[in-house]
Amino acid sequence: MADYQNQSRIVYLSLIALAAAWLFSLAIAPRLMANGHPFPAVILYQGFSVICHQMPERSFHYHALPFAVCARCTGIYAGFLAGLLVYPMWRNVKETEPPPRWWLVASAVPMLIDYSGDLIGMFANTPLTRAATGGLLGAIGAWFILPALVDFFSPSGLPDRRLSQPSNNIHRYLAKRRS
Repeated sequence: MADYQNQSRIVYLSLIALAAAWLFSLAIAPRLMANGHPFPAVILYQGFSVICHQMPERSFHYHALPFAVCARCTGIYAGFLAGLLVYPMWRNVKETEPPPRWWLVASAVPMLIDYSGDLIGMFANTPLTRAATGGLLGAIGAWFILPALVDFFSPSGLPDRRLSQPSNNIHRYLAKRRS
């Protein structure tokens, strides 16, 4: 069981390191460009262009140069890292059962309101509202991704919460087999 605890800790710390490196890389691109290092900056901008529209008017800036992703994506990634950092304050990192799915849906609602309200002209969203609503989704998303990765990398055969507390579907299946 100690190996399982160490394994889950390794997954957790690795995910924090990856999330921090990801966040750092999107924020360092404009700094590299501003300091006369266009080649690595362009590589970062091109890499992030696959996942983000990169509209300068919707991005945070450093020395008048946009981050490698928009404010909403920046918020999602910053929120993801923040969600990982606070995770152990509420849950054990070994837990493989995710929170209720409605949390994920509920965390996307403010972003949907922010986007659609701006789209239909009800109000104008700002980089701060985009980042904040993205941050909420990112933070809650971390609470779903971490348990999934801990479960994925857990050694087979070790007990986890789902196996010790089967769902109703498993109970029904086993009851049918017994009868």
